[in-house]
Amino acid sequence: MYKMPSRFVTSVAVMITALLFTTNVMAQTPPAVEGPPTPAAAPSVEDSMANFDKRLSLMEEWKATIERLPALSNKVNFGLNALQFLYTHQDAKTAEGRSQDNFGIRRSELLAYGKINEYIPKWHVLFEFQSINLANNTPDCAGAPGGNCAAKAGGTPTAGTWFRESYIDVRPFPNLAPNLNFIRMGVFRMPWGIFTETSGGLRDVISSPYLTSVGSGAQNNRGTGGPIEFVHERDYFVDMRGTLFNKLDYVGGIMNNNNYTANITGANGPKVGYGRLRYFLTDISFVSFTFLAGESNNTGTFINGSGKGEFDRFAVDFRYTSRLLPGFMIQGEAWTGHDGSNATTVGTPAQGACLDIAQCGGSGAPGAQRRTWYLLAKYLISDGPLRNFEPVVMYEQFDPNTKVSNDMYTRTIIGLNYYFENLPPKIQTKLMINYEFRDHQGTGPGTTVANTDAFANNAFLVQFQVRYQ
Repeated sequence: MYKMPSRFVTSVAVMITALLFTTNVMAQTPPAVEGPPTPAAAPSVEDSMANFDKRLSLMEEWKATIERLPALSNKVNFGLNALQFLYTHQDAKTAEGRSQDNFGIRRSELLAYGKINEYIPKWHVLFEFQSINLANNTPDCAGAPGGNCAAKAGGTPTAGTWFRESYIDVRPFPNLAPNLNFIRMGVFRMPWGIFTETSGGLRDVISSPYLTSVGSGAQNNRGTGGPIEFVHERDYFVDMRGTLFNKLDYVGGIMNNNNYTANITGANGPKVGYGRLRYFLTDISFVSFTFLAGESNNTGTFINGSGKGEFDRFAVDFRYTSRLLPGFMIQGEAWTGHDGSNATTVGTPAQGACLDIAQCGGSGAPGAQRRTWYLLAKYLISDGPLRNFEPVVMYEQFDPNTKVSNDMYTRTIIGLNYYFENLPPKIQTKLMINYEFRDHQGTGPGTTVANTDAFANNAFLVQFQVRYQ
């Protein structure tokens, strides 16, 4: 015979008892006299305030929750890497109708970055918008027969730089960090020296040093003159980075070596290996050693005078930040390197290392050993009436060819920076004023430079910057 579970019997008994109790109470209670419904009592002042406080509390909790969303605080972040408004006055003589004074947007860089997880600790994208060196590439058709643009020469080629940097850090073995910290792949600033790795929004002077770019006009058969990028600032890379013994940072990798803009034209030359060791004397002072080695290629490329053949760069740099005199810092870099023969000017291709210009194009210049160095010192005043002012001084030299005399570039920069206060967190605003004493000897023995040479005439620069990260 089937037996009901005891739990079921108990539950039924409880229900029957409750029903009998309710019926008995209703039988003993007389029915209420019907009449108009009694109006509900008005809420008290205490109840109204309690409801208000509750709603306010819920709103504050919602706001706090939104601010803590990980998608906004960790994985995806936006910033303004640098917004710079620049005024320049150049003592060099200008063409009729052009001014020695110029206004422009030096940098307008939009930054996005974040962290995915411990295996991808950082991704980074930088876009740049600027008004410097832009040109109208539309030909003037007004004078052409019938207004036919096809009968006119093409306009000036224009390159608007939007995409500037994009890289991702991969940490394949988190347990090996920081000895093998991560592998970086993409387009980014060179991990060489100090200036090339420093963002434009963090530099202490307005102009870039001559080690990144110097020269104007056309190259001659001595390999001097013309624009020279001794060390370009960005390229396509893949490298490995880490820290040993908590004192020694290392970087080692490979790059295209044609500058990241050259690759737009399909100019993909021989690869170059590079590496850097940086030893930290303290947590804020260091000394570094850098090398690049490989082969450069001038065939159909725009590589700013590197030529075809052996290519190398060696450098030492240092930075000393004082604890005895807080706010004082001095840094310097010294570079030397060899370029191949038949170096090309920007946009002028050459075929091979042949020195016959008519046959091979290019400059016909032999290989050149180049050298450059600079020293920079600054002092940020933290007290008194000159608080937040920062005087800066920098001196540099660039020798385009150590075997040729009378071709030296020199420059002394005297600057004063001012950092604004009382701004929201993460916003840095500063005003920079620089005067540059420039000198360019010539392009070889017995030569002189024209009064239009910007590198032989002094310049005055003022820049206002806003940075948010």
